[in-house]
Amino acid sequence: MYPRRRWPIVALVIGGTVTAALGVVVGAATGTAAAASTASTLASHGYYANAIAIDEAIATRTGPLYVLDPDASGAATRAAEQTVMAWAGALGTQGKVDAAVALYRSVRTPALRSHALDALAALLFKTATAGAAQAQYADAILRLQEIGRLAGATPSGLLAARQLPIAQAGEAGLLITAGRATDAVAILDVVVGEHSAQATRTADTLFPPALLAAGEEDLAHYSYHEALAALQQLVAGFPTSPEASQAQAMLAAPQTVVGTLVTHTGLPVAGRVRLSSNYKAEPGGQYQTSAPFYYTTADAAGNFSFSSVPIGGPYVFEVFSSGNWTTLINPTTNQPAHAVTVTALIPIDLTFVVLPS
Repeated sequence: MYPRRRWPIVALVIGGTVTAALGVVVGAATGTAAAASTASTLASHGYYANAIAIDEAIATRTGPLYVLDPDASGAATRAAEQTVMAWAGALGTQGKVDAAVALYRSVRTPALRSHALDALAALLFKTATAGAAQAQYADAILRLQEIGRLAGATPSGLLAARQLPIAQAGEAGLLITAGRATDAVAILDVVVGEHSAQATRTADTLFPPALLAAGEEDLAHYSYHEALAALQQLVAGFPTSPEASQAQAMLAAPQTVVGTLVTHTGLPVAGRVRLSSNYKAEPGGQYQTSAPFYYTTADAAGNFSFSSVPIGGPYVFEVFSSGNWTTLINPTTNQPAHAVTVTALIPIDLTFVVLPS
């Protein structure tokens, strides 16, 4: 007698299991579609964060239950980043530019990345243009530079590169008015190096007043070498400007010469002193000087000041003593020990002039 065949029962069991599994899988797929639909509805009503959370949850689902819908994860990732871009656009419209830029920068899907950068650059360029129209050049410059760093190759990035030197020239004009001409000159130097025809024309009109004001500012802060450089640049670069004439007068202005007259023991010496011209050495340690002479008097503390000594020299510092004008001679060089050369803009401080015992 043959044993009973059990394969129909096994087949039924297997078939039931597969059917149940398929039902679960189909249910999972249906649930995924419903969740994606919910995310889309939330995004359309402005609930961007909630929509992104759902799409990101879908994107991270794994396992055999989702084998029938392998594209769900990728689609959810794209949907999440599309929602991010929509959110960024809404924030930009509300004026929350930095938050919008941060969202645009977070987009990584290759198919959306270029669109995100285009939108980012367009938003920043619009913001920069609006700021420049209200003379808010500093903010506009920062936005234009930000475009260059993040999305320089986009259409708005190319526009930003052309607009940047124009905004910088505008900022330089404001700095001059605000008493910050030295900063304005630094910006104008950058503008010229950017080779923008329009901005360079503006810079050429701003340079003369900026350089003159910068020289005056540096003098007020005792930055004599910086002042000299600014005024010399003005005279050399813009010789026909009215400011160049003022600079030339400043460069040719007489300067002060100060110091303290003391003995070799450090005691102050009061008395008449002068600066002499045209020194000529003679045999026996003698010398001659001739006019012009510049006179002043050392006070009881030994302090003296010549208020207006013309540019040039070397002048010879002399002391009136025992009815004669004398000076110390360096025996090695046979030249005056206290020769004074007066240069443009820079006052001379002889510090201590020590008389022989």
